[in-house]
Amino acid sequence: GATGPTGPTGSCTCSCRSWGELVVNGGMESFTGTVPTSWTANNKNLVSIVGQQGRVHSGSLAANLNNGAVLYQDIAVNAGCYHRFSFFARGEGSQVGVTAKVIYLNAQDQPTQGLLIQVRQQDMVASNRVFAYYQGITIAAPAGTVKARIEFDVSADGGQSMDLDDVSFSLA
Repeated sequence: GATGPTGPTGSCTCSCRSWGELVVNGGMESFTGTVPTSWTANNKNLVSIVGQQGRVHSGSLAANLNNGAVLYQDIAVNAGCYHRFSFFARGEGSQVGVTAKVIYLNAQDQPTQGLLIQVRQQDMVASNRVFAYYQGITIAAPAGTVKARIEFDVSADGGQSMDLDDVSFSLA
């Protein structure tokens, strides 16, 4: 049927246009040494590559983080935007927890917490071949924000660790 009259074509001046996936190597398929490429670790000895069946969510590899490991990536973002942050994780042992954060940083690296996902040790999935999916929406990035840091901080009892795969960060 007929459509009504159309107006002039608009233009978007919004700084929150989608650029798609913002994480580099979120699938953990590429490593530099033992650390996923494009990621930073507080201690490279606490991070390793895993490829065994049942310890990878998708693809061929995942990252394994031991107790005390902090793994993060800085991503350029615009102020005023909301973001969706998600990841798949499983415990390699029954006493593994993780604190996942989105921290907005201004040009002086002053932080504002944008999102906190905390998985207690007794709540982390530890079954072989079973990953849990975690997701959250951030606050709007504050005025002056130039980047977001997505960060994982693992706590695990002796000899236990966490497998991490398919990390995603995009506009909400």
